[in-house]
Amino acid sequence: MHSTLLRKSLLAAGLALCFAASAQAKDLRISMYADVTGFDPHDTTDTLSYSIQSGIFERLFQFDSKMAVVPVLATDYTSNSDATEFTINLRHDVTFQDGTPFNADAVKANLDRLANPANHLKRNSLFSMIKTVEAVSPYQVKITLNKPFGAMINTLAHPSAVMHSPASLKQYPNEQDLSVHPVGTGPFKFVEWQQGKDVKLVKYDNYWQKGWPKVDSVTLYPTPEDSTQVAKLKSGGVDAVYPLPSDLVDTVKSDPKLDIAQDPGIYLYYIAFNTQKKEFSDVRVRQAINYAIDRNLWLKVGFAGLGSPSTSPLPKNVQFYQKQTTPDYSYNIAKAKELMKEAGYEKGFDVEMWSSNKTDRIRSAQFLKQQLSLIGVRVKLVPMDAGTLTQRLWSTPKPAEAKVEMYYGAWSASTGDADWALRPLFATESWIPSAYNVSYYSNKQVDAAITAGLQTADVEKRKAAYADAQKLLWADAPMAYLGVPDNLVGKSKDLSGVYMLADGSLIFNQAQFK
Repeated sequence: MHSTLLRKSLLAAGLALCFAASAQAKDLRISMYADVTGFDPHDTTDTLSYSIQSGIFERLFQFDSKMAVVPVLATDYTSNSDATEFTINLRHDVTFQDGTPFNADAVKANLDRLANPANHLKRNSLFSMIKTVEAVSPYQVKITLNKPFGAMINTLAHPSAVMHSPASLKQYPNEQDLSVHPVGTGPFKFVEWQQGKDVKLVKYDNYWQKGWPKVDSVTLYPTPEDSTQVAKLKSGGVDAVYPLPSDLVDTVKSDPKLDIAQDPGIYLYYIAFNTQKKEFSDVRVRQAINYAIDRNLWLKVGFAGLGSPSTSPLPKNVQFYQKQTTPDYSYNIAKAKELMKEAGYEKGFDVEMWSSNKTDRIRSAQFLKQQLSLIGVRVKLVPMDAGTLTQRLWSTPKPAEAKVEMYYGAWSASTGDADWALRPLFATESWIPSAYNVSYYSNKQVDAAITAGLQTADVEKRKAAYADAQKLLWADAPMAYLGVPDNLVGKSKDLSGVYMLADGSLIFNQAQFK
């Protein structure tokens, strides 16, 4: 009888423990502004998709909350002085979610795939400088480049530089198949993607960082309408909103159950000038427009005042940033008018400005139009949907055929390094369609400084080169540098570890509920 009672009591205790564990099991629910485009980071270009992929995949190096590079699947590295050889030591005892061991062969398989132009991957250009990848030992790789590239380690921290399971790469050689069968070393395993409805991930029990993740599953819902996102958060339908629209900050602040994760960004907003257009070939006109914009007021109109005005072509949290003071582009209408008069445009001129048709972009663009009207620059706004804008802006085969005159947009230097902040936007080699130099700007001194920053792995030499580039670009003003909004995530008060990195990507692998 006693043994029967004991068995019953043990059974009851076991059931109680099961119920307790079940009660503690937590699904993290996140509302996001759009749907993912796929699950192969090697073939991805949008920050939102990278955010979800980062729960499944990891890189050799990644960024911390201050955009400093930290080793993840790597432990450390060495390089030669001219930045053409990088030897990387790897973490032991890591497995992919299908049980495949992570080692030097896995790194070689992934970097070879990224660097091979025959694969036609969207991120090949970031890794085209890789000549060979050698597995020196089971946990050491040597990367040899075809030219000096001092930003290599930062580039390996780019969200695209993830490690797929080599078994998965073999099983799904077709890109479309691989993109819906992601297998990485990250804390969450892919379960399901119902396009337009949700993405489901579950905890990977053999994750190498002991004790993580702290949540059992993550479900992400695409919700394009801003007010619907916040309504879901307030009603408890989701635990976080990515990103929180700045015009709904007060709505979240007024709810005692909710909180806001606010972090500095590196998403630089700007107005690019097509310098091939007569008016914008004159540096005085470009400088005049920089003087004519009240950047603090622009931040208030577009981002609830949450952010910082530009003080350099580089955002503050990008490596090698240096504040510029000459010229001092503080709001100065008198100075702007004086420069316009000197350039022969005292009566101003007419110009088109292209932008996205997102509500917040149109609101900001209308403000900029009003500001420039004060110096006679008569702006016609041309908002476009994402597909049309992409086609008209980035697919122009020849500069002479470019229809763009001014473009209101933004750029995130997602390697965290000055190279990826400057080279794609300002180098002569980066004219559309090669990269994103929508200003069609060319300056031999700037090109030389950008190139010098890649010729060495010496930090001080790179710093000096990028100091020169920033000084030249600030004065030459191929764009109006506006500012960098803060990154905002609305969330429930009992949730921590969910925030945005400076590059605009969402981090949720450290999520936990109080």
